[in-house]
Order: sequence, then C-alpha cells, then structure tokens
Amino acid sequence: MTDFIRLTMAGVDPMLPGLIVAVVFSVAVAVFPVLQRGWSLGLVSSLAAAAYYQRAFLGFVGVIALAYIALLWLRGQTSRSLRWRLACAALFLLIVVFTMGRLLHWDNSMVQLTSSVRLQIYVLDMWLLLRLVTLFWEVGSGAVSDLPLSRYIVWTCLPLTLAGPLLRYSQLPAEFRANRYFWMSPQWWFEMATAVGKMTIGFALGALQQITQTQWPKAHIGNSLLGVLITGPMGFYLTTAGYFQIMELLGRPAGFKIPESFNFPIGRKNISDFWMNWNMTATYVFRDYLFYNRWGRRNYNVYFNTLLLFTLVGLWHAANLYWVLWGFLHGLLFCTFVFWRKHANQFSNLPLRGTPIAQAGARVLTYVSVCACWYLPSKILQGVGVI
Repeated sequence: MTDFIRLTMAGVDPMLPGLIVAVVFSVAVAVFPVLQRGWSLGLVSSLAAAAYYQRAFLGFVGVIALAYIALLWLRGQTSRSLRWRLACAALFLLIVVFTMGRLLHWDNSMVQLTSSVRLQIYVLDMWLLLRLVTLFWEVGSGAVSDLPLSRYIVWTCLPLTLAGPLLRYSQLPAEFRANRYFWMSPQWWFEMATAVGKMTIGFALGALQQITQTQWPKAHIGNSLLGVLITGPMGFYLTTAGYFQIMELLGRPAGFKIPESFNFPIGRKNISDFWMNWNMTATYVFRDYLFYNRWGRRNYNVYFNTLLLFTLVGLWHAANLYWVLWGFLHGLLFCTFVFWRKHANQFSNLPLRGTPIAQAGARVLTYVSVCACWYLPSKILQGVGVI
C-alpha cells in the first residue's frame, strides 16, 4: 500500500515551488503595468522559470532553444504537405527523446561549473513535452504561422503552466491586460479559498494514510480500503485539482485565461464522462491527437486507439511498469465501456435499467473501477517481485 500511495502522489512534488513562483509572478504582473508587455513580460517569465527550475534551468533553456530553432525551420517550409510530414517526424523524435531521457535518466546529467555548483543540462518534463507537442502540431498544421521569440519565451516560461495545466500556444492572448479588480471580488477570493482547501485536504489525506499505517500496522484490510478508495485517488485528485484551480485564478488578474482542468470527475456515470472531466487540458490533447487518429487506415479502430492512448498516457506520467500497467488497465476499462455502449440495446430488459438506483450504481461502479485501475498495478508488480 505504501508503494501505491507513493506512486500516485509522486506527481504533486513540483507543486509547492510552482505555487510560490506563480503567486509572485501573478502579483508582480498585475501590480506593475510595464511587466505586461513584450520583452518585459518575457523577462519576468524567464526569471520565474529560473526560480522554479533552479539548477535545472540551463537544461530547460537548452531544450526550448533547440525546439524554437526546429519550429522556425518548420514554419519556413512553403509546402503544406511537406511541412506536415516534417512536423510528424519532429513529434515522433520529440517523444522518443522524452522516453529515452526517462529510461536512461538523462535528467541526471550535470555539468560542473565550480567545486560547489552543478547544473542540469537536460530537462524535458511531462508538461514541457505536452506543450511542445501541441506547438509542433499547430505549426505543422498551419494553425500557427507567426512565432515571435518574445511570445515564445512567455509561453514556454509561463509559471502558471510549468507544472500544469496546459495552455496551448494558440490560446495565448494577443494582448496581456492585467485586471486587479479580481482582488476586490468576493467571488475570486471564495474560489481561491476553495482551491486552497482542496489542496489542503488532499495533503491531509496523504498524511492520514501514513498515520493509519503507522498506528494500526496490522489493520491490513482497513488500511487497504482507506488507501484504495479514499486517501490514494481522492488525495491525488484534490491536491492536483486544487493546484490547477489556483493557477487558473492567479492567471485572471495577470491577464491570462488558463483553461479549466477538473470539472468534478468524481461521481460521473461512466468512464467516458470521468475522463472528459479529469485533467481536461491534457486529456483533450491525447484525445485530439491520438483517439481519432486513423494511422493510415480508412477508419480508426476505437479499441486499438483506446489501448494505445491510455498506455501512452501512462508513459507520459513516468517510464516505469506501474504507469504502463495503469494506462493499459484504464484502456481495457474504457474499451469495455465502448463495447457496452455499442451493444447496450441488446440488454434493454435488464432489471432496474434506467432507474435512479441503476444510475447511482453506475456512478459507484465507475469510481470503484477507476480506483482499482490505480491500485492493481502496484499489487501486480508486488506479486511478481518488481516493487
């Protein structure tokens, strides 16, 4: 159970430094109008990214600089078909580099500047990868034709999105107009208090699991049920949803409209509704680029695409067996739902179908199934002696 909690909560590690940097950035941009324009905004965004990445900032700059050179070259291709083919090749290479970097631990590569100063020379984390994938896609498809350096710096270094959520380049506003009115709005402060409350409860649930395991180590069934159904998935959800909502709220007075990420996914009636409302800015990218992809065929295969999509989502989280199994199990669950939806009319005489009891049961079944897909990978890997 400890491995399950550790693996599911691993994604919250960058949140606290990201939160501090985002608050300072939002206040500075809202208070000082000079920071809301062109290179000034690019400079303050770069400083914020440097504070967030610290000794890894050199590696971050190297990756986004190489990506910008490749994007400029790609944008200069006059043939639309050639530009798209080159963009697909660049996307494939980007994903390969990201995966190999995780497998070979390139993020541990350091350069020794002095006896006490070491800098990381490679950074391509999960959110930077997703942002670059969307930009290569938009440039390759012709959706983005202009790519000024100052705007690119703001977009890549924007502290409101460094650890999520995702803001596509095409969603970046043409003009940044800060509005301090939000600070005087009771609604804004209520939403901020709600978001902070979510994060606090999320962290508290993680602490609760550790306490129960320490105080009652022999209560295996109780600890397992608590971790599988409440502290694990709910702790991760509330922490992440709260953080992303804070980023959305901080963006408003600074002049950035950050898309919504979580729309109450817990308690949805089926797995499709769950994923349509879970980490939405990332989910929509995988849906748009993978789920409807025909892969050279006349029609797309919904089952193949679903398994591929969720397996890649798992790899996007981390290149280890836990997340691969996590993605594959979610893919199987989604395929089961797709099959049921396709053939549901053949079971029209099922007892209680369409009644409030059946609908409530569907919501409970969806939640329990999602929780099982989080928990089972760790048990499977423990069974084979991997973790």
